[in-house]
Amino acid sequence: MRTQQLLILGGAIAGVLSFVAVVGAALGWWWLVVLAGMALLSAVLLVAVDVDRRVRELRGFVKAQVAGIDTTGGRAAPAQEDVVGTVRALQAQYTGRLDRLQDTLEASLRRHDERG
Repeated sequence: MRTQQLLILGGAIAGVLSFVAVVGAALGWWWLVVLAGMALLSAVLLVAVDVDRRVRELRGFVKAQVAGIDTTGGRAAPAQEDVVGTVRALQAQYTGRLDRLQDTLEASLRRHDERG
């Protein structure tokens, strides 16, 4: 809610300063136009400096948080033998499925040749 209130306040200040600049220009009081313009530009500069500071602080915070992430989920990293064993098991399953597919295909072709 604070951010929304700051946005409304900033918009109100910018509106008032813009109105003062327009009135000053209409009356020919150029010192008032310059004063309102400089106040508005100064406010924009302060906001930009604050945003830059917050971004720099956020970068360091995010880097620290990312460095502290445990990617293993609390488990130990798998050993080389575990990975090799898993790959071999998957390879055997895949080869078995290909063999069954080939047997099914050959049986279907033999039945097709016997009918036709």
